[in-house]
Amino acid sequence: MNNFKVLLIDHDHSATDSLEQILNAADHPDIQSADSANDAWLLMRIREFDCIVSAWDMPDMSGLALLRIVRNDDRSHKIPFFLTDSAFTQLKVLQAGQAGVTGLFVKPFNAKMIKEKLDTISESVNEPIFSEEEDAYAEGMRFIEENDYENALKLFSKLTEKGESAEVYYNIGYIKTAQGQYEEAVEAFQKATHLDRLFAKAYEAMGRAYKYLGKNEKAQEFLQKAADIFIGKEKMQDAEEVLNQILAISPDSVNVFNSLGVLSRKKGDLKTALSFYQKALKVHPNEPHIYYNIGRLHFDLKQPEKAKSFFENALKLDPGFDDARDVLSAMELGTM
Repeated sequence: MNNFKVLLIDHDHSATDSLEQILNAADHPDIQSADSANDAWLLMRIREFDCIVSAWDMPDMSGLALLRIVRNDDRSHKIPFFLTDSAFTQLKVLQAGQAGVTGLFVKPFNAKMIKEKLDTISESVNEPIFSEEEDAYAEGMRFIEENDYENALKLFSKLTEKGESAEVYYNIGYIKTAQGQYEEAVEAFQKATHLDRLFAKAYEAMGRAYKYLGKNEKAQEFLQKAADIFIGKEKMQDAEEVLNQILAISPDSVNVFNSLGVLSRKKGDLKTALSFYQKALKVHPNEPHIYYNIGRLHFDLKQPEKAKSFFENALKLDPGFDDARDVLSAMELGTM
């Protein structure tokens, strides 16, 4: 376990000291600490880490903001990332889950729980990859290409007995979908996304399986999750294709209009983005995130007063909306 490298991030040194003691006692001595999210990000550019544990609240950048940066970076998006806080509200749990958090640690820390979680991750990091399993996986993929689903399924099922893999479960789900066994497909895709919370293709495939089952609400939920991940990774074409699938199910979906607005804004088509946001707002006039997104759009259009108005509305609807509060503070200080 000595090769398991952990990065701790907290401006409160007593918290990092406490975590270091827990990790040392658990035989994880390879620890590096950072006082801020910015310093942590710099460290991650020059050294690889197997796990990150970050405080939620920090002066310069929140742990949630750092988590989003990490999840959108191709080099680091799969690193296990835990957030710590003295209390997690329902909103914080939701935001962390949407951002792809691995787990949450409540202060004061539960040493036994932290040890168990990190031991599990450490074992998977240090587990050797056997060429025999790689060959079996490649053979299974060849069977899929030849539409020989029966033999492909046998190979992938055997691989799950040797160890869990998101890719293997995804391919099992693909086969089950092709065979029309949609309930079993959903089960396989769920296992894939449990192992890799940012596996957009698995969420997309799960959404389609739910659609075939006639469960449109579930289909929209997981297709939307896939679209959000694609947008976060700047994979705009993939995101647009998924969002169009949602529109085919529900032409008036507020989430789709909001996401299409985000997509258009990232493409630089601000006029189209505003049109989508306005449609979303018409369907759901009390959704703070739509106000926030319109505020960002007006800021990009160099209309600070309009931007401020929408940020204020977002915060009024959700007083715990930290991103809206941070932007307003930055505008008042003239730092953005």
